[in-house]
Amino acid sequence: MTTPRINFKEIKDWTIDNFFGSKLGILLTLFSALVITYFVLSMISFLSSAEWEVVTTNRRLLLLGRLPEEDTWRAWPILWLFCSIFCSSIGAWGNPKKRELLLLLLAFLMPAAIFFTLPYIVHIFATVLIGSVAYISSKIIRRTSYIEILKKALVSLWILIIPLSFTILIVGGGPQSNLWGGFLLNILLASVAVVAGFPLGILMAVGRATKLPVIKTVCTVYIETVRGAPLVGWLLLAWFVLPKFLPDLFGLNDLSVVIRAMIVLSFFASAYIAEVIRGGLQSISKGQLEAADALNLGYIDRMRIIVLPQAIRVVIPAIVSQFIGLFKDTSLVFILALTDLLQVGRIIPEQDPKFFGKQLEALLVVASLFWVVSVVLSNLSSKIEKNLGIGTR
Repeated sequence: MTTPRINFKEIKDWTIDNFFGSKLGILLTLFSALVITYFVLSMISFLSSAEWEVVTTNRRLLLLGRLPEEDTWRAWPILWLFCSIFCSSIGAWGNPKKRELLLLLLAFLMPAAIFFTLPYIVHIFATVLIGSVAYISSKIIRRTSYIEILKKALVSLWILIIPLSFTILIVGGGPQSNLWGGFLLNILLASVAVVAGFPLGILMAVGRATKLPVIKTVCTVYIETVRGAPLVGWLLLAWFVLPKFLPDLFGLNDLSVVIRAMIVLSFFASAYIAEVIRGGLQSISKGQLEAADALNLGYIDRMRIIVLPQAIRVVIPAIVSQFIGLFKDTSLVFILALTDLLQVGRIIPEQDPKFFGKQLEALLVVASLFWVVSVVLSNLSSKIEKNLGIGTR
């Protein structure tokens, strides 16, 4: 088998045609090259001259917020649990290329590098080892008859990951939820909102698409009411209004601010997801519905077996975009006096005079962490679309 040779002439011709094929093309190429060069040089100059002590000194605050020192150990089992389920799922369902595995590795190593300290080198090594063993094990099981059992177990674990994380945080007299913070709080808020908001959004979408007037009206009013006000307004409502006007209803007055934020984010996410899924429902042709009627399927079976799987498949990119936006919106909980990642990055230079004027370094790390999560979700979405053949015939 001969190794394919690189045709430099084709590369040269392609470059000339696309970048220097006309006077306008030459001007745009030169202008773009100048802008990119200026940006890269400015970034290199900033990274080389920046004082990163503000990050290294406050790395624990960025990761865990005001979580007490004696409860730091609770964060590692949560990370290991997520890492093992995530890597096992990739091995069970996916066929990632080396480039995609490298990207995922960098996504995990970047936060680890930011928060790396020598006392935790064993924990970081354990994280890498757990992820590798989980991925390799699931790939081996995939070749056997036990793969279906593994997939069912993984689905169950994804459903239980939030309750298990909460159990780890509160077991043995854990800290109050108001002390949860940093990057951990953003992840927990987004995860709860996605897990609770997605099925509720499906119900609202199906309800709004139904022909039953009462159900359709209730779902429509719910969706339009929630979408008609900004998230900040709903968060303030959860903080101020519920304790004052609904003190005895289901014990809302006793719920912590974090739990109220989770409830609001879940309802807010469900309204937007409902509209996305409703768009998918409208894309289903009448022929599919007629086929369901020919099979004598009831309404529930028709939606569960035929309509919803096709509708959700079509709108996967929009759903993932909602999830990414929701994750970034969790930074708004700072108005509830919660120390999420963005709030920590903002207040560090203000609380310590030694770091006055070093806010840009802290915020750059905050932006990098949000970017890592967004890129991972985006790439997972692209992989799912490719596997399902979305956009192809």
